[in-house]
Amino acid sequence: MNGKWEALRAVSETGFVLQELIEYLDTHPADAQALSAYRQARDAYEAAKDYYVANYGPLCAENVPDGEMWDWVAQPWPWETEV
Repeated sequence: MNGKWEALRAVSETGFVLQELIEYLDTHPADAQALSAYRQARDAYEAAKDYYVANYGPLCAENVPDGEMWDWVAQPWPWETEV
């Protein structure tokens, strides 16, 4: 597996953990341990996403850099690239 796919997998995995913790906290809002885990997962997700965007391009339209033209669709989507 190459670096791009590993970076995309890190985004996916950390995003999954983050979403699960959010759902848990929706029903257990006073769980201090879960809140701490949420903060760690949020930071890990942001770091994984920032790394991917900086090295391989935008994951979503909000990550498109300012430029002379809108190039959101100029490159292949992350899942369209050969492994």
